[in-house]
Amino acid sequence: MIPLVKALATGEKEVEAGAVRLRREIHARPETAFEEIETARLVADRMRARSLAVRTGVGRTGVAAVLDTGRPGKTVLLRADMDALPVVEKTGLAFAATNGKMHACGHDGHVAALDAAADLLILDPPAKGHVVFAFQPGEEGAGGAQAMIADGVLDDPRPDAVFGVHLWTALPLGQVGVAPDAMMAAVDEFLIDVTSPGGHAASPHETRDTIVAAAHVVTALQTIVARRLSPLLPAVVSVTSMHGGSAFNILPASVTLRGTCRSFDAEVADRLPSLVREVAEHAARSLGCEARTVYRKINPAVVNDPHETERVRRVAEALSPRASPARVTASCRTMGGEDFSEFLLRVPGAFAFVGAAPATFPRGPHHAPDFDFDERALPHAALLLAGFARDVLAD
Repeated sequence: MIPLVKALATGEKEVEAGAVRLRREIHARPETAFEEIETARLVADRMRARSLAVRTGVGRTGVAAVLDTGRPGKTVLLRADMDALPVVEKTGLAFAATNGKMHACGHDGHVAALDAAADLLILDPPAKGHVVFAFQPGEEGAGGAQAMIADGVLDDPRPDAVFGVHLWTALPLGQVGVAPDAMMAAVDEFLIDVTSPGGHAASPHETRDTIVAAAHVVTALQTIVARRLSPLLPAVVSVTSMHGGSAFNILPASVTLRGTCRSFDAEVADRLPSLVREVAEHAARSLGCEARTVYRKINPAVVNDPHETERVRRVAEALSPRASPARVTASCRTMGGEDFSEFLLRVPGAFAFVGAAPATFPRGPHHAPDFDFDERALPHAALLLAGFARDVLAD
């Protein structure tokens, strides 16, 4: 591990400056899910410039580059997500996006960190094996991980371990957050249509009121976590939108609710669809309406392999010149979701947070229009990615 630290120390300013430049270039030109054409082209060109074998169009707009040491050994896959969000940026940054889209979750930094990790692994190459650099499209609920896997990103060479990082503004700069087992939640989406014949607002007794019924459904859904699931197994049921009605004097025939469920435990995740349907149907029917539920599972929970989690902890502490317990924390579980879980279902690995709390002034949280992170976190993320790969290939 020490040579890797020295590689950064001798070229720290160049590595950090290059990562910052790349991050800002990507940030200024955000592209949403499966539209990452320019981002993918930029990444592919940079990988080819390092004489790496490059595949494009992996999972539609993904890129996979392979570092081959020329000596038999294990294979490790390092992944970064490339997509932005449909958010109008309000950061006031000099390199802010102006196209109505925004890197509001740090994916621009993930790409820059993985690009820098490629430099570090070329400066200080592993003795054997392969490293796959996977630049993934469509992480934000669009199925990008599944698309890359279906296109063979886990084949030829088949990884022995997978690893990814997420810049995380809830942690102080440089601190690494990694937890064994479930670290991020399974993500589900539901749509509930509450229906009745509709009618005149002046004569509610002649019909059934979908607005009132939908309000009761919203309240009743909150009893799923409070009364239908074990309090020892965390879960969240959130209604995030309610649409219905067209005039002040009409009781609408339909009201649509939309929301999300989050959970860590597999048994809870399996129960949630039927519970949402049951509660919605009974609450609506009690007021003379009908409720039809469409339930979609988006991502399973991010479940870290305990052995690889310990590897991340060990690597993170070794990369810190003055390692201390504060360098790594396991208190980082979140009900947020990540489709890196799809990789972890198939290959042992881990996902970690790298602290990137803004240093100078408060910024909005992830997905907010004023989100930003401390760019000094980029070399920390790059070192962790490269260090994990070297540690796996040294086995």
